Amino acid sequence: MLNSIDLSLNYKFLSRFFIMHKLNLFKNNFQIPFIKKIVLFFSLKDLDTFDDPRFYNYFFFFKFFLGKKAAFYGYNSFFNLGKTTFSIKVQLVLSKNDVYNTLLFFSNDILSFIDPLYIGVKHFEKANRLYCICYLIKDMNLFVEKKTNIGLFHLKDPLNIQLFFFGDTSLSVKNLLQSFKIFL
Repeated sequence: MLNSIDLSLNYKFLSRFFIMHKLNLFKNNFQIPFIKKIVLFFSLKDLDTFDDPRFYNYFFFFKFFLGKKAAFYGYNSFFNLGKTTFSIKVQLVLSKNDVYNTLLFFSNDILSFIDPLYIGVKHFEKANRLYCICYLIKDMNLFVEKKTNIGLFHLKDPLNIQLFFFGDTSLSVKNLLQSFKIFL
């Protein structure tokens, strides 16, 4: 049923209208920022081989929890004293209709259960009217408890989540996130 709903249309017209009336902070719909994309990635460092369960585990993580295939980029190798180590980023970029389900999963299933000490937050302006909010989730035990699979026991690296918004001011971005129950 959720696959047949046009979430982009729902966000552009219905949700933005309700947000404007609920918060009373926006004068019109054009002040409410648009969600451009969400970038989720794991930065894996010092892998001995590509057969390490950590490497494949993060691909399975994205497919299991978000239903999307991830890709890797930023491949580096380092040879020192007869030992080669690898550094790779496993990344998933979501845009358009995929953003809303991920944002709701992030706000309802992740942020509500993790202690704020295990979450790092930074927000800054990337370019002209493009705002980025970066979350670093350090406690990955929440995902191990959700599904007890052998593959999910090797979640050791933190999850980086970058939310990109296109809007007027950073205050409007914070107000939009508050309507999703995400507080900075």
